[in-house]
Amino acid sequence: MSARLLAAAGLALLAACGSSTPLPQPVKPGARPTAGRVAAAAEPATEPAAKPAEPEWTYTSVGKRDPFRSFLADSSSQANALQTRCATPLGRYELEQLRLVAVITGLEDPVAMVEAPSGVGYSLRRGACVGKNGGVVSAIRSGEVIVSEWVMRADGTRDAAQTVIRLPKEATVNPEEAP
Repeated sequence: MSARLLAAAGLALLAACGSSTPLPQPVKPGARPTAGRVAAAAEPATEPAAKPAEPEWTYTSVGKRDPFRSFLADSSSQANALQTRCATPLGRYELEQLRLVAVITGLEDPVAMVEAPSGVGYSLRRGACVGKNGGVVSAIRSGEVIVSEWVMRADGTRDAAQTVIRLPKEATVNPEEAP
C-alpha cells in the first residue's frame, strides 16, 4: 500500500506544480504593459499538433484556351478543318490560282478543264471538290465554271459564296461565229 500512497503523492505534486509559463493577464485600455507582460509576450507559444501538409497548388492548361492567342487564330484553325475536306489535288490551291482552259458543253454531264499553277491540267464535273475552302462545282456553263463554297469571315461566321471561273477572252470560241 505504501507504493500506492507514494504514487498518489507524486501525482498530487505534479498536478500542483502546473505550467511554468504564467497566463497572460487582460490589459485595460490605456494602461501601459509591465515588464512581466512584455517578457511573457516575447516567449514563443507552444505550437499545437502539426496540421497535415496542404497539397501544393498546380495549374494545368488542358482544355483551356491560350489567353495570349487571338480568337481569330482559333477560327482560322476551324477554317483549316474545312480545307482538309477536299482531298483531291485541286484542294491545295485557291480558286484564284486555277485557270480555266476549256469547257465542253452540250453533253449530259458537261466537262471543264482547269490548269493548276504547277502546269498540270485537271478535268472538272459537277460535284467535284475544288479549292482550299472545300468548294464544290455547282454548274458548268458555256465559258465559265461556278464554284460554291463556305467562306470564313473575320468575325468567325461562315457565309456561302459563289465564285465564277471564266475562260480568257482569247480562248472563247463560239462554233456559230467561226468562219
